[in-house]
Order: sequence, then structure tokens, then C-alpha cells
Amino acid sequence: MEDLSCKTVRPCLWDYAAKVLEQPEHVAIESHLDTCRDCDRYLTDISSMRTGFRHMPVQAVPPLVNTRLQVIASRERSRQLLRNNPAAWLRDKLDRALLSFDRFLKPYAVPATGGLLASCFCFTLIAHSLQLRPYLLDHDMPIGLYSEMTIDNASPFSFSTQDITVEVTVDAKGSVTDYKNLAGSNLTREELEAMGGFLLYTTFRPAIRSGQPVASTRLLGVRHMNYLIDSRGIPHQD
Repeated sequence: MEDLSCKTVRPCLWDYAAKVLEQPEHVAIESHLDTCRDCDRYLTDISSMRTGFRHMPVQAVPPLVNTRLQVIASRERSRQLLRNNPAAWLRDKLDRALLSFDRFLKPYAVPATGGLLASCFCFTLIAHSLQLRPYLLDHDMPIGLYSEMTIDNASPFSFSTQDITVEVTVDAKGSVTDYKNLAGSNLTREELEAMGGFLLYTTFRPAIRSGQPVASTRLLGVRHMNYLIDSRGIPHQD
């Protein structure tokens, strides 16, 4: 070092005390210290401070920090081993995906189970009121919320009389509960009784509303030993 002065020497005294300087620089600073008392005292203060630093108590690592460091080191070692084994890496990714899926479903497990049990309970309460009509499985299945009553089988007994049209009421079980002649028709008592016998042995399908059988009233006409239901009949009645 050339042109040594206190201003250029003092910044180097830390390295001089630590003995990390090159040999020529070390010798030059040592020669300056022999002639400069101020720099020598400054070096003494630096040496005292270094000694004090070395005798300071060592702060112990907290157990939690030590545990976390060990976990991080373990994970890093596991990653390094997985990189060298593709099969193990694939299994690890699959396990992580399954674990994530399981964690995703856990918040919904209890509500979904409760909803399923509540649905089953409610269904058991109304199951006895549900009925399946065999004729709903036929190809001619009624469409819509309401279907009129129809005749399944006409009476095998016939009678000889004029064409008759009566108003027939059929209950939810398909049984005839009432019948009467139309206003203005001239039917005798014998003709009404013959019509009653005809209806007695005739089977009906009741009207269906929203999937449930209901009572209804329609016009029934007998024409020359054949039967038909007049589509211009009166509206249904419950």
C-alpha cells in the first residue's frame, strides 16, 4: 500500500485484526501502527470489540424452528428421491390428488347425508299414498294432467230398445254411482232399468287427475247394441 495515512488505514483494521489481508498489506499497516498511536488505539478497540462478540451467549434455536427445519429437509430429500423414481413420483401425485379430493368433499359430507336421510324419511311417509295403475303401462297412456274415464269392457248382456243416451257418474274406483236420463229425453221406466242392468255389468276406468283416480261424470250412449262415450259430454265432476 502506498501513501499510508490514518484515513486509508482505519477501514482496513478490521481485516488486519482478522488476519485476512495479503502479506504486503499486512506489513505496511503494521509499519503504520508502529508510528501512529491513534490508529494503534483504534486497533485496540476493534480487538476488544471482537473479543466481546466472541464471548456473547449463543442464542439457542427454538424447538419449533428446529422441528420445522427438519420437516423442510425431510420434504426436500423426499422430492429428490421422487425425481429419481418416476413410478414413485406418479404414485405420490395420485395420493395427493385423492387427498385433495377427500378434503374437498368433507365439508359436504354431513349436509349431503342429512339431506339423503331426510328424503328417505319423507318418502316413507308418502309411499303408502302412491298407487301404480296397471293401465298406465299400456301403449295408450293418458297424456296431460287429466284424462277422462273410459269403458274397459261392455256388458255381455244386450237389450232391445231404442238408442239411449244417459248421464253416468263413475267414482274413483271405477264403480257406477249414479245415472240419469238427459233433460228432454222420453225414456220409460223399463228402458232406464235396462240401462241400469247394462251399466251394472260394464267395467270402467276412472278418470285420472295428476296421476290419481277421481270421480267424474260423462254422457254414455248406446246405439244398436254398441256403446260409445259422447265426447261432447258434460265436464267432469269430483
